[in-house]
Amino acid sequence: MSSEQILGTTTVTQRWRISLIKAVREEFADEGIEVEEGDRLVFKKRDGQIVVEPA
Repeated sequence: MSSEQILGTTTVTQRWRISLIKAVREEFADEGIEVEEGDRLVFKKRDGQIVVEPA
């Protein structure tokens, strides 16, 4: 059984070009998920891992 806890959310803004976020965007693109300015992302802790998903 997995445990999941929402840590928080954020809105993608023009300043999102931080290398970690860019890497996450590239991973989303590989999965066919488009993330654009104004989209919301949710940060979750799942089984000891931090997970970022579209909200």
